[in-house]
Amino acid sequence: MAANPSFLSTYPNPPSVSLQKSTPHGGKFWKGAAHPNGLALQWGRLSTAGQGKVLDLSRCARGNPVQELMDRALAKINEGYVLCLVTF
Repeated sequence: MAANPSFLSTYPNPPSVSLQKSTPHGGKFWKGAAHPNGLALQWGRLSTAGQGKVLDLSRCARGNPVQELMDRALAKINEGYVLCLVTF
């Protein structure tokens, strides 16, 4: 059964995760934020705007953008990224 993410609209700030990874060329960042309509992702090299995309609910794990955010953040941490900020 899919989750109902409409409760996210009651939060003053969306649940989000910010990660960074050091590289020989200065480092990379990865950010994700769960919204009622899906998951917003942004990634790139540090000190740049990077690139981004939004996954709609049908592409989120069990229709739950918070679960998709946590799954993707844990995968990035396993790739060597370091946690910088979490909001819930």
